[in-house]
Amino acid sequence: MAVLRPQAFIFFLIFGLATRARGLNWLECKNFVFSILDGTNTSDSGINRFTIEEFVITDRNRVTRLSSNTNLFTLSEHGTSKPSDSEYFAITRRGCDTLCQDRSKDGPIAWYDTPSFVALVSSWIFPLNILLSLPYESLHEGKVHKTITAVLNWLGSPQTALTATVFNFRQFRQAHRRVFRDINTHRYHLRCAAYFVLCSLNQFHVDYFALNGRDNQPSRMLDVLTYGLLRPLSNGNAPDVELTNQLLVQLAFQLRMLRRRGVIPMLANLAMFLLAFIFSVLLAFNDLEGATTTPFSLAFGLLLTWLPLLVVFTIVDRNPVSSERTSELISRWLYNVEASSRVNAIAPGGESEDVEVARPPDEPKIQWWDTTTEIPEELQVKGFIGQGRQIQYCGLPHAVLAATETADFTTASPERLEVYAAGIAERLQGHKPAAWYVVATLSLLLVWTAIMSAFVVSFMAPTIGLGCRTLMYLVFGTFSSVSWIIQFWKRPNAVLMRLSYVANTLAVLSLMTVTHFQVSGLASNCWCKSSPFVPNLGGYIDFESPKFYRDHFDIKRYWIGSAVIGSIVPTMAFIVALFWWLKCRHLWKANERRREFQAWGHHASTDWLQ
Repeated sequence: MAVLRPQAFIFFLIFGLATRARGLNWLECKNFVFSILDGTNTSDSGINRFTIEEFVITDRNRVTRLSSNTNLFTLSEHGTSKPSDSEYFAITRRGCDTLCQDRSKDGPIAWYDTPSFVALVSSWIFPLNILLSLPYESLHEGKVHKTITAVLNWLGSPQTALTATVFNFRQFRQAHRRVFRDINTHRYHLRCAAYFVLCSLNQFHVDYFALNGRDNQPSRMLDVLTYGLLRPLSNGNAPDVELTNQLLVQLAFQLRMLRRRGVIPMLANLAMFLLAFIFSVLLAFNDLEGATTTPFSLAFGLLLTWLPLLVVFTIVDRNPVSSERTSELISRWLYNVEASSRVNAIAPGGESEDVEVARPPDEPKIQWWDTTTEIPEELQVKGFIGQGRQIQYCGLPHAVLAATETADFTTASPERLEVYAAGIAERLQGHKPAAWYVVATLSLLLVWTAIMSAFVVSFMAPTIGLGCRTLMYLVFGTFSSVSWIIQFWKRPNAVLMRLSYVANTLAVLSLMTVTHFQVSGLASNCWCKSSPFVPNLGGYIDFESPKFYRDHFDIKRYWIGSAVIGSIVPTMAFIVALFWWLKCRHLWKANERRREFQAWGHHASTDWLQ
């Protein structure tokens, strides 16, 4: 079955929006209205220089932010003459419908011509191939549903995806600090391995990381996980310490090799994109000179400043090359950890003899994983949900780090590890940490900063008021925030999940509508240009250029402020992400030449790595 590749989606998005070049012509309409004003023409409905006054804006109070130094055109002063270049002239929306729209033979919309369409696409749409840098999973098994769901979450609610991605990487940062607490000890590489495995597992479903409902004890998976991560950090040469040590190092190496590479080239590419994007935004402001240029290009660029933020954090918080292989390896590792945890009963006292020799005759040998093994359901890792693919709180590393803040793993006995597991489970069952709420709030502010920057530019572009574009910005922000609210539930039920999918779909559709407005001219009609959605604002249209708006309206400072804020915010976030990545990369750095193994007295099976 054929699958829809991301490239095909972008191709459809671009060329599916291509429109015809014919439609309402504002220049022709302007000339026609002016010809009526100077008495050289009359409309088909009989409107002439004496009856056109009902369609002309003569009340200065209706024109918001018009400079006090600019005169408003009035018929009483000019008689039959048309407005001068320094005068502001506007007609009501009803006048636009009558004088422009009704007489247009090609429809009520002023579609962009082909050169304008191509210029807009090349300036604002083609650069959006950055979407292809999002962490898509492999489609070789036809995971269309998962890919569509992920795209809906990323584009439909970027603040939710940012919350999940940034908080997960923040937990990497916490793990980094914990590792360096005792950097001078010989267990440094084991702590790196343990915390990297912990953070990698955090990107999968964690339904079993909770208290057992029957006896209020930690779940089987959490007990085994705690044992497998922390037992190798103990001193001594007890059999289970040696075996879990080997298993942990082997798993960490495999997960590091499975982690997607090429971060530096992608970050460099994104840095160039971000630089070009900022230049495009600034040039969009500086190019507001001609009659065909509009401030809406600036607004469109500002609206999407959250996109490079999302991409950069998903780049540094890399997903595995194969989530199935990763989950399978972790499941096998958990199985072997549980098997090796019984070795002290097999070889009492922790002697260093080979396990097979030390075990009593009536005791079975360790049942390592093999190709015939069926891993228990409680130890199976399922469902990769990292980087905001699905709404679910992923705070396992934070719970582990908080529960073991003062722990001394070098002397921790198996019984003590059970106490740690209980503390971890209690934290997972409790409220989310304050840090999560801070990240969620900052993510919301980042996205809404982009939305409001675009909103201010469009709202303050005459006709000042709430028009089609500004309304769609608010629609996108509102629908995208629904999932952000739903994520406050640690385990949203099916109804809430369906609601999030619907809201995300509507948000994506509103974003596509805004894109259509940008490249096609769909919003270039009498109704949208009159900004009709707020009482006492708008309700009229003019024929002026953006340069006229800059020179004769008190709006320039709003455009400059929005452009500056919209450019600084993604740049700062990029710097923070780069700093975090540079600090934490030792956790996932793999070196095939480095020999981590010692002269073990007990050797763990490696069949599970096949």
